[in-house]
Amino acid sequence: MAVIALATIAVLSNDALAGTFVLRSSTTGVIAAPVVVLPEEPTTPLPPETSAGFTLSMGGAKSVAAGGTLDLRPVVSGASGSLSYSYSGRLPLGATFDAATGRVAGRALIAGSYEIWVSATDSSGAAVTAEIAIVVT
Repeated sequence: MAVIALATIAVLSNDALAGTFVLRSSTTGVIAAPVVVLPEEPTTPLPPETSAGFTLSMGGAKSVAAGGTLDLRPVVSGASGSLSYSYSGRLPLGATFDAATGRVAGRALIAGSYEIWVSATDSSGAAVTAEIAIVVT
């Protein structure tokens, strides 16, 4: 019961909004060290440290109405050998990523702004990343 009361007080205090909770002993009244809970931030992939020697961009409409069809395809220039693809970030609900072709396709079902990073790696191990902002209205 005391834990519920402390949690309720923490939620209602200004310190809780800042992410800091101060706990006191019920017997001694001593203040324990504050616990700071930091919000998680999304990780952004870093560009390769060395030049890959080739370029990558994504062709296609990056802005669609909710329920509209997405069809984004990689445009690669100067790569050697075969390519493999990966992505990070959040795709719109209804969209898919094809790792074999690098294609983002499907129906974007929910309005919002979605940021993704598509990476291409050639057979020599060189990699490049393209940042894509998909806007669903």
